[in-house]
Amino acid sequence: MYSFNKIIRDFTMGGIGQNLVYAFISAAYLFYFTEAVGFSAATVGTILLVVRIVSLFIDPCVAVLIEKTNSKWGKYKPYITVMPVIISLLLVGLFFQPNISKELHLIYVYVMTMLFWAAYAFFDIAYWSLVPSITKDAEKRVKLLTICKSGILFAAFGLGIGQMPLVHFLGDGDYSKGFLFLGIIVAIIFSIAGLMLSRTVSKFNDTDAQDTKVKKIVKKITGKEMITALKGNGQLIILTFAKLAIYIPISIKSALGIYFYKYQLGNDSLGSFGSMVALPLTLILISSCPKLLKKYSDKQVMTVFVAIQMTLCLCYILTTDLSAFYIIIDGISSALLGVYSLFFTNMVAACVEYGEWKTQIRTESVIFSTNTITSKLATGLSGAIAGWVLTGIGYNPNATQTPEMLTALHYILVGVPAVGLLIGILVLRKYILTADMYKKIVSDLSQGKYDSRP
Repeated sequence: MYSFNKIIRDFTMGGIGQNLVYAFISAAYLFYFTEAVGFSAATVGTILLVVRIVSLFIDPCVAVLIEKTNSKWGKYKPYITVMPVIISLLLVGLFFQPNISKELHLIYVYVMTMLFWAAYAFFDIAYWSLVPSITKDAEKRVKLLTICKSGILFAAFGLGIGQMPLVHFLGDGDYSKGFLFLGIIVAIIFSIAGLMLSRTVSKFNDTDAQDTKVKKIVKKITGKEMITALKGNGQLIILTFAKLAIYIPISIKSALGIYFYKYQLGNDSLGSFGSMVALPLTLILISSCPKLLKKYSDKQVMTVFVAIQMTLCLCYILTTDLSAFYIIIDGISSALLGVYSLFFTNMVAACVEYGEWKTQIRTESVIFSTNTITSKLATGLSGAIAGWVLTGIGYNPNATQTPEMLTALHYILVGVPAVGLLIGILVLRKYILTADMYKKIVSDLSQGKYDSRP
């Protein structure tokens, strides 16, 4: 019998590899293609927007394909096995500069970026769809996600600490070489982690997919029923809007932060110190979450954290040449953002049972695809908006910036996240899926009962 602790270990390893890739490309994309390649910020922003629009059509198709998968390896294992290597190759390809014209290079970047995020969707949706299959026990799920998210965030913040110093070291001052070599290292780590996960995933995954009776049910689910399942899942819709309201403005701030560090404070590696602050604080917050969730709901704890982060963003308006002031604020803010991923994943997992209870249709992959789509949409839109904002306020790559540009950048770093977080708090107030309600839903489903209300 495969122990639950081993399940946690293997699941966490896969998450660490995947999120190293996500953290790297999220932090590096805009900066790399403006500072190293020389594209305008607006051009890079447009790439990100176009790719996200395409992803809005591709990702649901990926979710449906995964949901209908009925292989001898189960529903998820084929994608968990193959996709890490494909994603890793595409990641390296993105940061490789071919010896072609700038126009052809732009087309190359468009194609590689689309292929990368399409492949990423297969792994991401399959990976997180495992959560409801692993356990329906709320406390066990919190334990699984707490340890997994701790490992993921430790790796992500570790990369944040070392990213720019490593880029300078590996590239010997050349951004192009530095980002490429660091991308290769991240790709190798993800490939190894993916292979480790795939070797053991069948021991704790696809118990439903391997059951003949359930296979027949899965085959009967149509595309129309999947849409019905999503439309009927009101709590999932609320979470989606809340996540977008919180993640888009905070991601805009993160994308613009490195420009603030480089041109206002004179050091593009200062973000590493912010990650040093965030890492221990995140681990402390994550470790405290299981105890907090025994006393308070996900919504209550998260609302308090979001309010704290909004206050920190307002403090950012103070002007000082003391780098430590901004580093501490950004470090605490990053730690809080890291904790949100635990809450959102836990709440989305609960929405699987809620959706089945409301609609009598169970679709883990489709429901978790909304979490993937939301994260990618937030990253893409924030990158696009950040690129357009930089162009709009007069940013010039690798040049001395005007005082007006720096002042405008500073105010954007204050106002945009504060407003977004306030909207996020207001949307979260509509979320009603408490721990007691979830237990009742699980009990009803075990007895074949569903919500009879319209």
